[in-house]
Amino acid sequence: MLLSFTRHLQALLACLLLTGPLTAQKIINPPIKFGNVAPADFANQPVATDTAAVEAEFLCDFGTSKIIGSQNHFQVVFERTARLRINRKSGYDWATVQVPLYTKDGSAERLSNLKGCTYNLQDGRVAQTKLNAEPLFKEKVDKNHLQVSFTMPDVRENSIVEFSYTITSDFIFNLQDWQFEHSIPVRWSEYRATIPQFYRYKSVTRGYLPFAVQETITVPYSTNYNMSAETGLGPSKDAHISGQALQLRWVMKNVPAFRSEPFMTTPHDYMRSVHFELAGSDFTGTDYHDLTGKWETLWKTLREDEEFGKALTSPAPLAAQAKALQVKYPDPTARAAAVLALVQRSVQYNGQPRIFLSQPLRRTFEKHLGNAADVNLLLVQTLREAGLQATPLLLSTRDHGQVQTTMPVISQFNYVAAHLALPNQPDVLLDATEPQLPLGFLPERCLNGQGCLADTEGRWLPLKPTANHVQYRTAKLHLSPQGLLEGSVKLEYGGYAGLEARRQIRESSTGDYLGRISHRWNDWQPTALKLVALDSVRKPLAVELNLSLPNDNPDAALFYLPLLKAVDLAPHPFQSENRVYPVNLGMPHEYTSLVTLTLPPNFTVQELPANLMLALPNGGGRFSYQASLVTPETIQISTRLQLSKSDYSPEEYAGLREIHQRAASKYAEMLVVRRK
Repeated sequence: MLLSFTRHLQALLACLLLTGPLTAQKIINPPIKFGNVAPADFANQPVATDTAAVEAEFLCDFGTSKIIGSQNHFQVVFERTARLRINRKSGYDWATVQVPLYTKDGSAERLSNLKGCTYNLQDGRVAQTKLNAEPLFKEKVDKNHLQVSFTMPDVRENSIVEFSYTITSDFIFNLQDWQFEHSIPVRWSEYRATIPQFYRYKSVTRGYLPFAVQETITVPYSTNYNMSAETGLGPSKDAHISGQALQLRWVMKNVPAFRSEPFMTTPHDYMRSVHFELAGSDFTGTDYHDLTGKWETLWKTLREDEEFGKALTSPAPLAAQAKALQVKYPDPTARAAAVLALVQRSVQYNGQPRIFLSQPLRRTFEKHLGNAADVNLLLVQTLREAGLQATPLLLSTRDHGQVQTTMPVISQFNYVAAHLALPNQPDVLLDATEPQLPLGFLPERCLNGQGCLADTEGRWLPLKPTANHVQYRTAKLHLSPQGLLEGSVKLEYGGYAGLEARRQIRESSTGDYLGRISHRWNDWQPTALKLVALDSVRKPLAVELNLSLPNDNPDAALFYLPLLKAVDLAPHPFQSENRVYPVNLGMPHEYTSLVTLTLPPNFTVQELPANLMLALPNGGGRFSYQASLVTPETIQISTRLQLSKSDYSPEEYAGLREIHQRAASKYAEMLVVRRK
C-alpha cells in the first residue's frame, strides 16, 4: 500500500514541478490577529437586542484547514483563533473550551500551539492574563473520540477572551468541520479549507441562514514531503511540492443567537455548518482513485464487530422461550408480538442511545438492564431464535441529528432498533426499549428521516409513524339555575399521544400524573380523577373526572360560559411571528373536542357563536368550529384541529401559525345564556 502510494507521489512530483508559473492571486488577509485587542473592543454593543442572547458573543471565530506533506504521508492541519466577549456571569461557561480529537487504532490527532489570553479593561487600559496551557482536562468520549478542555483565567463580566490552537491529523479523511452558528451571537465567523489538486473532497453545508461570502478560488500551493528509506525506493529524501490548490471560503457575519423553537430536532440540524468527506485522489492527473467510504464496507465491519454483529451469533439467553413461542404461535405476526413482549418484560432500557453493546447479551438478560443496543440486539437475536427474519436497524434519534445518506460514517448513527420481514409486511419496525410499545411502532425519538438495515443490502427505510398524535376530549355539562356549571369530562389520548402519556405515568406514578392533569384548570375545580385503559396499549388512555365552575352572581340575568376551557384546549406553540426553520411534528396531530351543555328551565341562548371552517394549502390541515342547538335546552359545540403532515416548511409557517391563532380565538369565545 505504502509502495503504491509513494510511486504515485513520484509521478505527482514530476507533474507538479514541471508546471509553469502561477498567475497572481488575490490575497485575503485573516479577519483576526491574536493579541490585537483595544479598549474600543469593550465598548461595541452586542449584535442581538434580546437580553437572553447577550450573555456572551463571538467577536470573531476564524478557522483554516490545509493539507501538508509529512513522512510518507500527508496530514491535515487545522488552526483556529477565536475571540469572545463575556457580557454576563451567565456567560462564564463560554470561557471553557472543548476541543474534539479523533482517534483510531492507537493513533490520535494532536493538539498543539495552544495559547490564550483574557483581557479586562482597567482604568482605560487593557490588562492581560495569559492561559496556562497545562494542565489540560482530557476525557474519552467514545472509542473514536477524545475531548480536551481548558478554561480561560480571570474571567469577569465584560471580559474578552481569546484563544488559538492547532490540530494536526494523520487522518486525511477527517478534514475539520466548522460551525458558524451558536446559541450566542456571532459577529464574524469564517472558515477556509485549502485542498491541493491531487485530493478531492465533498463538502456538505447544513442550515438555513445565508452566507455573507461563499466562494472557491485557486491559490498557490506548496509543501515539503519526506520519503523515508523504508519505502524501498532508495535512500531517504526530501521533496518540495508546488502547484495549485482550491481554497473554499465561507463567511457569516452578524449572526443572531440560535434559539430553539417548538417542534425541532437537534439544533445541529438547523445551525449553519459545513462538513467534508474525502472523495478521491489523483496523483498523476490521469489516475483517479475513488476513496469515498462505502456503506458495504461499513456493514462488513459491523458484522465482524464483537459488540454488534458477532454478538448476535452468541448463545441466546432467551432461546428456550423463543422456541416455545414458535410452537405456540404459528402465525408470524402473533409470534413477533409475543417475542417483543417477552423482551420488553425481560430487560429495561437505561436511557442511553447506543449502537454498540455495553456488555454481552447474556449479561444484559441477567442484569435486566441495558442501553438501546443491548436491548434491541437482544430483540433481534430472540426474533431469529423464534424463526423470524430480523435485522438490526441503524438510525439517528431526533436529538442526534439527520443522517446524510451520501456520507458512510458510523458516527452519524446513535441508536439501533429492529426490522422484521413478515408475509405481506416486508418492513415491520419494532423496538423493545419501551414496555408498552406495540409491534410496528418506533418510539417518537426515533422518527427522524431514514434508517439503514445493517446487512449486506444496506437498504434505507423511511422512519415514518404508524399512528398519529390523537387527543379526543368530551364534556357533558349542565347549568344550574344559580349559574353553577358542572359535569363530567373525559380526556382520551390515542396513538403517540397515548404512548407519551403512558411514558409519563411510567416514569413517575399515577398519582403524580393525575396531579399534573388537575393543575391544568385555573378557575374550574376538578375532582374524582381516574385513569381508564392504562394497560391496554391498543386503546386510547383516558382520564375521567368531574368539573365545576362556581358562580359569584347567582341572580345575574346573563351568564358567560367558557365551555371549551372545560376540555383542556389544544396547544398554541407557534408564538413567534416569523420562523426561519422547518416545523417537524414527528407525526400528524389531531385534536377533537365535543362539549354538550344542558340548560335549566327558563334559560335560553342569547346568541350562538359563529361557525368557522379553515384549511391550510395543499392539504396541510384544517380547523372546524361548529355550535348548534340540538334542542331548545341542549347546546353542542364541536371543534377539530387537524395537522395532516409531519413536516412544514418555513414558507408554510405563516399559515400554520394563523390557523392556531384563529383556533385559539374560537376556543376563548364565551357562550352567552340568559334567563327568559
